[in-house]
Amino acid sequence: MKKKILGMVLCAAMLTAMTAGCTPESGGSSSSAGSGDKNAEEGSGKVFMTVSNQQNEFMVGMGESFLEVGKAAGYDVQLMDADLDATQQVSQIETAISEGAEAILIEPCSVDGLTSGLQAAHDAGIPIFVIHNNVSATDLITSLIHVDVQQGGELKMQRCMDDIGGKGNIAIMTGTLGQDTTNQICSGYDKVLEKYPDVNVVFEGAGNWGATDAAPLAENWLASGEEIDAIVCNNDGMALGVIPVLESAGKTGDILVYGLDATSEGLKAVKEGTMAATIYVDAHAEIEKAFEMLEDVKAGKEVDSEYVVPAVLVTQENVDEYLE
Repeated sequence: MKKKILGMVLCAAMLTAMTAGCTPESGGSSSSAGSGDKNAEEGSGKVFMTVSNQQNEFMVGMGESFLEVGKAAGYDVQLMDADLDATQQVSQIETAISEGAEAILIEPCSVDGLTSGLQAAHDAGIPIFVIHNNVSATDLITSLIHVDVQQGGELKMQRCMDDIGGKGNIAIMTGTLGQDTTNQICSGYDKVLEKYPDVNVVFEGAGNWGATDAAPLAENWLASGEEIDAIVCNNDGMALGVIPVLESAGKTGDILVYGLDATSEGLKAVKEGTMAATIYVDAHAEIEKAFEMLEDVKAGKEVDSEYVVPAVLVTQENVDEYLE
């Protein structure tokens, strides 16, 4: 009998475990660009972005896109890493407010844990663009800009079901518990798995978006002796941590691996056949849309409260379209 995915419940339970962290001055990292740019010197203003982490290729790429797009738009841009700490991310929002931010982009590490920071920015009249993950206090933000990762979860899990013939044992490796993206991807999985009663979810655990946590988790699953036909990961970073574990165990090809994000390394793995599929998630488009909306806000125009970028399934059949 198939286990019901508990991602949504576990995510909610883990929110209470988020405790105070260090301030931006004492922890986390930041980088800036554009302070010497001609347009920035002419007073286009400061734009800050705080991201949940910089622990995998996708998140590093998102940060780079922010710096690149923001500088090209003539802003003095600063990127801050919350290191998966909601308290630290609130402190970073407060820092952006105190430094006179023209806008704040937030890729949140918690659905509910940032409300005080969002309220402060809202009260200060600063446009807030939430990127990729959502927050519960949507009334305090200017717009949510995200890829439809629930759709991505559905596409990926359906491909997995097709690959294993709609029956067997799978393991699910989630991102950080308490993040909206984790919830959404797992919700997509649920929609598909409801149609496959002969599929058992024999393991589910958090790999926290990176290979560091993913590899030992996969090792524990293999050591149990439980038969596994596929390991479905919430992102490429974790999938890339699972692949060498399978290679060491002589399980490459026997256990299928699925990712999400279509990172450069993830696409290479799909091309080589060590990853069965991934989902193209266009973080650069998310960032571009945020700066486009910022210009509209400054011009006094209304902007949509939500903007969705479609997800795309990438397999060996179409991977060459996405490889650079």
